Amino acid sequence: MKRNLAKKAVLSQALGALFVVCAASSHADDLSGLYREAVLADATFLATQADVLAQQELIPQARAQMLPNLSFSGSKTRNDTEHRSQGLLGPVTNEYKYNSHNYVLSVRQALYRPYAYAAYEQSRAQVESADATLEWATQDVAVRVGNAYFDALLAQSDLDVNKAQQEAYAAQLDYTEKAFASGAGTRTDIDEARSRLDLAKAQALELQYRLEYLLDTLKTLVNRPLTPLAVLDPKRLELEPPNPDRLEDWILEAEAVNPRLKSLRANIEAAEKEIAKARSGHLPTVDLIAQGSKSESENNNTIGSRYDTKMIGVQVNFPLYSGGYTSSTVRQSIAALEKHRQQLEAARREINLEIRKEFDAATQGVHWVKAYEQAFKSAEQSLFSTKKGFQAGKRNNLDVLNAEQNLASARRDLTRGRYQYILARLRLLSIVGRLDDTEMTRFNNWLAHAES
Repeated sequence: MKRNLAKKAVLSQALGALFVVCAASSHADDLSGLYREAVLADATFLATQADVLAQQELIPQARAQMLPNLSFSGSKTRNDTEHRSQGLLGPVTNEYKYNSHNYVLSVRQALYRPYAYAAYEQSRAQVESADATLEWATQDVAVRVGNAYFDALLAQSDLDVNKAQQEAYAAQLDYTEKAFASGAGTRTDIDEARSRLDLAKAQALELQYRLEYLLDTLKTLVNRPLTPLAVLDPKRLELEPPNPDRLEDWILEAEAVNPRLKSLRANIEAAEKEIAKARSGHLPTVDLIAQGSKSESENNNTIGSRYDTKMIGVQVNFPLYSGGYTSSTVRQSIAALEKHRQQLEAARREINLEIRKEFDAATQGVHWVKAYEQAFKSAEQSLFSTKKGFQAGKRNNLDVLNAEQNLASARRDLTRGRYQYILARLRLLSIVGRLDDTEMTRFNNWLAHAES
């Protein structure tokens, strides 16, 4: 059932990605489309998917150990034998030339094999762990695409802010140079404006490098060149707290359905079955055997003789002593089980911490974004008033430059606050395994889809 669901999910993602690839030539790349493509192109995810397919074969392999084993062997040979012996009158030599053949058909059915049964139960747990790992990998690729996408948008926004700063500083420099030429300004005003402009140009180089790196990261996920990215539309952004609004509910949900925890719980079950496998070394095995054979002239003493034999019976094997090997493997398996239990506990604590962090960030992010919006409006008004005061001779050039810098910082903080809020919600959903195509489409709806 789980395998069929996994295959259907992959097929659905493939069809969605095909639609995106067909549409990419005429529209800007967006979050939802890149996510669907990454599911088909990201090497890390594809490696996990292939590993899961390999792990799923453990069940038929283990089942095969409990099913009848049918084998056939046969041989046909040409024999030339020279026999020498001592007779009454001296040495006697006899030469025999004959054909011989032997055919055996055998069936073996396990009646009691504790090791094979424990291995079968273990394989089911291992496949369950692999399925959960694939589920976690699907959440992970969505988070990586989201992180790379919104980090790239933030880097582009920072670069746009920098360009706006350069334009403002260049205009201020031009104004101060003209004022100085007319005798109304000072050399200090020119130096301050030029210093701010040069610093902004230097920062632009770093920002451009970061943007290119983040775009390359996104390109790596989808393995193709990108078209211009759809940008965030603040009017579409839904500023609302997580649902449900209680941290405890998110923690309970994460502990129940988090893919990583599900995988680790399945690993514990597999480790328990490993102990059963090890202990089976002390137990007997019982097999039902049926065999039929035909032979002719098997050796020198049966030349010309034919045998048709049928046999059915039960074979019992009692292990008596293996030098302490079985006891050692039992102790080793018990220690491995404890390791898996501690890994589950460590992951549970880590995930609880992540839930608290992302829940707080998503909850407080609503208030932060609104506060940043107000701070940006205030910075705009402050710059306007400072410029008026400068023109009236009540403020100096440094005041204007500082007001420009404050506005740029406010714009940067507002943009960063929005993206931090989005990523917190995205990561919060991934922890509880809810970051699917539907949710990615919802995030995608907050973007402005401009033609490329």
